[in-house]
Amino acid sequence: MTAGNSHRRWYREPMMWLVLGLPAAVVVATIVMVTVALRAGGTDAWPAQVRRTAQVQVEDMRADRAAITMQLRGTLAINADTGAVQVELDNVPPQTLQLHLDLIHPARAAGDASVELVRSGERFLGRLPLPLAPVWAVQVSDPEGTWRVTGRYESGHGATMLAPAFSEDS
Repeated sequence: MTAGNSHRRWYREPMMWLVLGLPAAVVVATIVMVTVALRAGGTDAWPAQVRRTAQVQVEDMRADRAAITMQLRGTLAINADTGAVQVELDNVPPQTLQLHLDLIHPARAAGDASVELVRSGERFLGRLPLPLAPVWAVQVSDPEGTWRVTGRYESGHGATMLAPAFSEDS
């Protein structure tokens, strides 16, 4: 052998590390991604009862239609320091003494929060556990779920508007 033609072991060749290393990295990345996907579960970001037919999901919109008919609109305010919740709704039936508030985290179901609100005059009051997420989808309904209004809460904005999820024109 000459000095320019010396024989090196396979593991000392940089090209062999590419030939073996890249496929090995892909296999490891695939295993990691499958693990992450399986741990996430089959939950949607917005928990709703849906009927699945073939490839179509159909959600029951009766509660939204009832809110449109009743012309329900209002505001939700959350005190970030204390977790105090205050909901004011126009046209809510006077016999309604409680409301159900769902705060839905946009990415993690574990970040969701629920609280029952109790009527105090024209307002409904309650308290959320701390700490609060910075952004939530909000859903307020009567305890039976016959109507619901929705909104988007962002901490630091004080109050958010509540309205039916869609308009009658939709």
